[in-house]
Amino acid sequence: MARTYYPHIYFEAARPRTRDSVTQAVSETDRRPGVTSFEEYKRVALAQLLDYIDGWTVNHRNDVVPFTLKKWQGRTLVLIRLGKMKWPRKYQKIVDLINHYRRRISKTKSLQARIRLAMEVARELGISEKEAMQILRRVRQRKFG
Repeated sequence: MARTYYPHIYFEAARPRTRDSVTQAVSETDRRPGVTSFEEYKRVALAQLLDYIDGWTVNHRNDVVPFTLKKWQGRTLVLIRLGKMKWPRKYQKIVDLINHYRRRISKTKSLQARIRLAMEVARELGISEKEAMQILRRVRQRKFG
């Protein structure tokens, strides 16, 4: 059975109509609403990985729910479709990278070790550690704030 795709909830609306922890954690890099640049796309992918670290997430109804594999696959599907539409030659490397590190993070028990792995991803994506920690704080604030 095919997965239902709701583009209006995530990135294709003029203003994202969601209280989802990932979309709220990444700030706009330009004046246009939504994910409009590849740099912003990389930050959204990193925010998704940082949201996965503690095993909990906030869904678009503002409920704190477990971050299951099914939810990961749904949000990755949104990233894939957005990447195919706007950056068809560059998105696959980002998706493969966050999926690889998600598997490594799921095998690690310590929260600090998981954060270190996420900072490796940030370095590979060209995002500063300071900005990655800021995104991590925003993602976690929505759940435990």
